[in-house]
Amino acid sequence: MQNYCSIQLLRMINSFWITLKQIPLSMKLFIICLICSVSITWATEVYAQQAMISIDVRNQTVGEVLKEIESQSDFDFFFNNKHVNLDRRVSVSAINSNIFQVLKEVFAGTDVRYSVLDKKIILSTDILSPEQDKKKKVSGKVVDRNDEPIIGVTVKEKDGSGGTVTDIEGNFSLPISSDHAVIMLSYVGYQPQSVKVKEGKNVKIVLEEDTKLLDEVVVVGYGTQKKVNLTGSVATISSKDIVETHASSTSTLLAGRLPGVISMAANGFPGQGASVLIRGKSSWNDAPVLYVVDGIQVDKEAFDAINIDEIENISVLKDASAAVYGSRAANGVILVTTKRGENGRPKFSFSTNLGISTPTAYPELLNAYEYATLWNEAQTNMGYDINNSSDAHLFYDEEQIKRARTESSDWFGETFKKHSLNQKYNMSVNGGSDRIKYFMSLGYLNDEGMYDGIDYKRYNLRANIDAKINNYINVRLDLEGMESTLEQPQVGSASLFEYVVRRNPLEKIYNSDGTYYDMGSRHPLAERDDSGYKKNKKNNYRAKLGFDIKIPYVDGLKFNALFSYVRGANHSKSFLTPYSLYLLGDDGSVANERIFGKTTLSEEMYIGHNMTSTLTLTYNKKIKGHSVSGLFVYEQFESLGSTLGASRTNFPFTSIDQLFAGGDDEEQSNWGNPSQDARKGFIGRFNYDYKGKYLAEFSFRYDGSLKFHPDRRWGFFPSVSLGWRLSEEAFMKKFSNLDNLKIRGSYGILGNDAVGGWQWLTNYSFGDAYIFNQAPIKSIVSGGIPNVSLTWEKTSTFNLGVDASIYKGLLSVEADVFYKRTYDILGSRNASMPQTFGATLPSENYGVVKVKGFELQVKHDNKIGDFRYHVGGNVSWARNKVIERDYAAGIEPWNNPIGKTMGYRACFVALGLFQSDDEAAAWPRFKGTQPTAGDVKYADLNNDGIMDERDKKVVSPYSNTPEIMFGLNLSASWKGFDFSALFQGAANRNVMLSGFATQMFVNGSSNLPKYLYDDRWTPDNRNARYPKAWGPDHPSNNKASTFWLINGNYVRLKNMELGYSIPKVLLSKVGVERLRVYVGGTNLFSIDHMPGYDPEKQDGGPNYYPQQRVFNMGVNITF
Repeated sequence: MQNYCSIQLLRMINSFWITLKQIPLSMKLFIICLICSVSITWATEVYAQQAMISIDVRNQTVGEVLKEIESQSDFDFFFNNKHVNLDRRVSVSAINSNIFQVLKEVFAGTDVRYSVLDKKIILSTDILSPEQDKKKKVSGKVVDRNDEPIIGVTVKEKDGSGGTVTDIEGNFSLPISSDHAVIMLSYVGYQPQSVKVKEGKNVKIVLEEDTKLLDEVVVVGYGTQKKVNLTGSVATISSKDIVETHASSTSTLLAGRLPGVISMAANGFPGQGASVLIRGKSSWNDAPVLYVVDGIQVDKEAFDAINIDEIENISVLKDASAAVYGSRAANGVILVTTKRGENGRPKFSFSTNLGISTPTAYPELLNAYEYATLWNEAQTNMGYDINNSSDAHLFYDEEQIKRARTESSDWFGETFKKHSLNQKYNMSVNGGSDRIKYFMSLGYLNDEGMYDGIDYKRYNLRANIDAKINNYINVRLDLEGMESTLEQPQVGSASLFEYVVRRNPLEKIYNSDGTYYDMGSRHPLAERDDSGYKKNKKNNYRAKLGFDIKIPYVDGLKFNALFSYVRGANHSKSFLTPYSLYLLGDDGSVANERIFGKTTLSEEMYIGHNMTSTLTLTYNKKIKGHSVSGLFVYEQFESLGSTLGASRTNFPFTSIDQLFAGGDDEEQSNWGNPSQDARKGFIGRFNYDYKGKYLAEFSFRYDGSLKFHPDRRWGFFPSVSLGWRLSEEAFMKKFSNLDNLKIRGSYGILGNDAVGGWQWLTNYSFGDAYIFNQAPIKSIVSGGIPNVSLTWEKTSTFNLGVDASIYKGLLSVEADVFYKRTYDILGSRNASMPQTFGATLPSENYGVVKVKGFELQVKHDNKIGDFRYHVGGNVSWARNKVIERDYAAGIEPWNNPIGKTMGYRACFVALGLFQSDDEAAAWPRFKGTQPTAGDVKYADLNNDGIMDERDKKVVSPYSNTPEIMFGLNLSASWKGFDFSALFQGAANRNVMLSGFATQMFVNGSSNLPKYLYDDRWTPDNRNARYPKAWGPDHPSNNKASTFWLINGNYVRLKNMELGYSIPKVLLSKVGVERLRVYVGGTNLFSIDHMPGYDPEKQDGGPNYYPQQRVFNMGVNITF
């Protein structure tokens, strides 16, 4: 493993080098200069309270020890020789220890005390002057909210000249001038505090972390804004909440945490992310959310591959605030900000997480006895008689039934693991000075999957460096890399689960000699182990260079430039090998061999790169009560890519899995295609506020996209938003406990250019052009009629919101209502054209969809003594309606999409199960069927005495995409313990079961979910949930109907974690700043209506890779 990791790291470094070679010369020269600057300025000042040193001396004088400390650090000692005995000999041993701990050992047993002023350590004694001796004293201890001592806190009397610092145990003693003095406490990262004290009384003071700035500032498009001044609808999540999820993909951590965001995982396959929607679905086309990482737009795959330990915060732009992203912002924008360096000594952090995964839910299959008895029951229900000699062969006999009680093949248990292992490691370093700051991180993720042959690995590397060149110029360089490999069997996961369900539990898995038994069709274990493999290797490397320049002589004017270069590659390889199944004779020899498949190798390589350039000019000015700010941005994006692939078949042997070893020339195939994309945009934004009460924002984006005809290439996307902070009005000041009350509204036009490019050109390909002498003739074939008027879809959005908080943040509320109208939706009109038209019409912009909804978020934070807790809840609802879409004339009303939601359910209406043959015979039926007692009874809606398509109706506006999402986030801490839990759920959702989920003995022999067996209709169980036994393939029971439409609402415990941080007083002895251990889990339980499936399952049956329940444990260390 270590060698493999080393090789992968070398590959990543090599790929970074290749990437850097692609960067323009000017950028290369600046990177070299920046690296030189880093080298020169690395040894700069650090905070005194964070300094760590290593020293090991025996029987040395105090003077020699102090010189050694000065040589290892930037500290200088100041003292009076009369008070400090420099000739006293001491022995000190410390490795990477806090400087206060070292000094405590040096001066143990003496009266020498020390205080810090910048980089100066002042040594003194407790021998006081007569004037000082008359002063009163106060002593105490300073701790954080977890009751851990804080070392190095500056403590001094208000309006006084003296001061001290807390020692390694957080204790201090300070002379005070009066019996009612006020002392001041300050420490980096904590809120300063003033405390009234009395002489002789020992006080315990708790410093609160300074999170006010983070609470006030949120990331928005091309900048940041104070939260209280926001006029748009923006939701945020911090790094603290992010790392608690331990998610393998970024999209899966969003569920239930942010109002307006719909995140659902359709399956649990390793490396698979969740689908993401913001404020519902507003187009029937591909309408993706836009993802922006550190100012650069990325695709969802790159978003999912971010190491979550590198994320500082995530912001979601949901309304017109996204208009600055123009033609790609119609469906919302997710902004990710990664961590950056901070002032202070280097802090190394290491985290490890070990998880054990098992399916959250998957229907149990029948064992051999249940299968055999149900089969016999089904044959009887179909009219066959076990006592009739002509029918007896259709039944299992008594001997087979008896054997089935003790001999049953567990195909599921043999194919899949009960548990699988996933592991995650991350190492980072963070530090810097006023001149240079750095954050570097290396992450590794591995997920084995729930059956043999799956192995997913991902490596992440990041280096974010900020340098201050002078008082006017700051530079940042970000290097980022991701490399992933996915190995899996040739058979797809959905197919493998289907093959398992298809297997009869009375069939043997292996022959007596260990070979695979031939049951006449595909063997799941052979498919898993011997059918070949699929391998996919991806890498993505990004280099970003940014400049922040303050324009001299113009106060508030800044220029920013950001350049990004990305190089990515994707190599996929699929090698299909044949496998054999055997039947053995009575003597154990091979009686028959059946071979499945033929050797086929397919290999494809994609290589691409893109460049983004962003130039920004910002201006900020305050004149008395007026604050104005503005920005103007020019942004350019261009990408090029190339795909090349080939396949070969009929390999003479399988030991060489390379294209050159392929056989039959006639079945060789080669392909390749280029890709190109480009966009330009001009962005402007103007903000104004008067005394923090009246707020206004105006923005626009003028976008151009290469996907459209030159005459239709540019579009204008404006927005306006207003806010009124009533809490700042004089008439509201009587409500002293009101922190903030703001009303805000916004309107804007957004775009979506996620359409196939070049549709304005006629495209040609080589294929069957016409028939001559009853044979197809290959030639150049036209791809259809072009549309030069094609343009982007547009969304006009309106939002009205209220923000309120009381009692210094004890309770806060955010509420929004919104309305969106998406128009110019791309679609074809083929449905309304007669089939004799003879051509395929081009897509055109004509569709209209409306969406309306609301969002509510409530937070409560409080502290009672040492106990601190947080309760946060959010709920959102969004419903769409199709206003204009093409449909065929004369269709049934249920099939007309106008006025309905996208994904609405139209099907037959089930009235239950027939309770007698007479009832079934007298009821309307489908052509060619004869239902009997225990079969599904359908409503004849048009009363014509026949069941057919005209009896369908709209039964629900819902689909498997929920309209309502909600979450409840709980967290608490007490002393060193911390706890968090996230409950997440969905409503206004349903799931249509089909296939193996609704039928018995599919294809004549397949197994079936046990729920169909346990609660099936029989004469003794007339109130059954499911139809009677029948097989194979009942002609009418499996119709798409309300009988199989399952309520998809659910609530689940998405995440839970319990952690404990070791007291700092113990850790400081070994040079560790923080050590936290934790246990937790993901998808621990759910309350839902699904019959044995995960509540996030999509339509269909059990042939899918189930979502996973994960039990995890880990350690976080900072030193």
